[in-house]
Amino acid sequence: MKIKYAVAASLLLSVAAYAQKDELKALKKLDELKTPPTEAQVKEYNDLFAAFESKIGSASEEQKRDFYYYRGTYYLFVDMALNPANAVNAINKGMEDVNKVLEIEKKGKKKYTDELEQQSLPQLKAEILQLAQTATQQKQYKMAAGAYELAYKVDPKDPYNLYNAAAMSLNSQDYDGALKYYLELDKIGFTGEYTYYTATNKATGQDETFPSKTVMDIAINTSKSHTNGRELKQPSVRPEIIKNIALIYKSKGEKDKAKTFFANARKENPNDQDLLLAEAALYYELGDTATYKKLIGEAVAKNPNDPTLYYNMGVVSADSQPEEAEKFYKKALELKPDYFDALVNMSTLQLRGEQKIVDDMNKITGNTAKDNQKYEALKNQRAALYNKALPYLEQAHKLKPDDQYVISVLAGMYQALDRTADYNAMKAKRKS
Repeated sequence: MKIKYAVAASLLLSVAAYAQKDELKALKKLDELKTPPTEAQVKEYNDLFAAFESKIGSASEEQKRDFYYYRGTYYLFVDMALNPANAVNAINKGMEDVNKVLEIEKKGKKKYTDELEQQSLPQLKAEILQLAQTATQQKQYKMAAGAYELAYKVDPKDPYNLYNAAAMSLNSQDYDGALKYYLELDKIGFTGEYTYYTATNKATGQDETFPSKTVMDIAINTSKSHTNGRELKQPSVRPEIIKNIALIYKSKGEKDKAKTFFANARKENPNDQDLLLAEAALYYELGDTATYKKLIGEAVAKNPNDPTLYYNMGVVSADSQPEEAEKFYKKALELKPDYFDALVNMSTLQLRGEQKIVDDMNKITGNTAKDNQKYEALKNQRAALYNKALPYLEQAHKLKPDDQYVISVLAGMYQALDRTADYNAMKAKRKS
């Protein structure tokens, strides 16, 4: 009985194999179509795929390979053309099957590898990149991002297309999409570094790029058509990738993740001042002024002649250390005398204590000689503050004559100082 059972099982497997051969023959016939398939032929494709897959456990490796080839190329070249809105799904499915074909052929006879790697996939990639470039030229950045992502799925060995997809997503303000691409680039360790070779064409005077040093040397030494050969290196874009991940997390309010990626970015590129300032701004928003000042201090040490850095130090020191803030603002103005914001903030520092003086003046309700004397003393204290602040505000007004904030503050000071003509001049400039 056991022998009979074994024979019966072998016969069943044989019948299944013949059936699979019939399905593969039918798929081969459909694959050789010279025109787009009809609706009936598309149904036949899908029926054959389902029928073969239901019995795939009994198929040989060669049969599986043929099946994956027919189904994979169907998704990549037929389904994607018929359903462009479903292109991402079609390419995902198609590349999964094609990669199975390539994996099977690594262990045995190569029937499809050369065609896929040298013709079909490069052709598909080129067509997708043409779409991406056209979309970019038309400023349809979201479409371009999707196309570059498809090109990467077709050829994962060229992650520059994923990098381009991230850039296009930023252009379209699709920050979630950009984050997805940047995180994948970070995961695979993409740097974008490469070496290329350039020489000057003697006939045109233009620089041309060569795929290798050998080819360049032939153009220079054998054909004598080029001169001035150079080996150039494209620097790493990894610091930019990490930085953009951190900035996107920051914009999404995910501060802890932003901190982590800022720290990583700083390790990647410790001399990037923009990165340092962006990280400092994050800590400022979080209320961590100690870390903010530390980071700004690092930036000042690296760029001691940058007035913006001193201004930022002044801003963060103004509430807790006004004397220090004044020193920072003065340094900023020393480096940039026409720094409008520094002038305005310096005037504000001079006015600290003003509110208390005004409050004390308002508390005096009597009209005795002593009350009047006290009132005049307070008024003189306020005038002293105003006279310290005025030079900065008047300089700021010269730089921006229509700035309404400066006009309003100057008008109030001139009125309090009984400078009637100056007050009227400012009042005339008020827009409300």
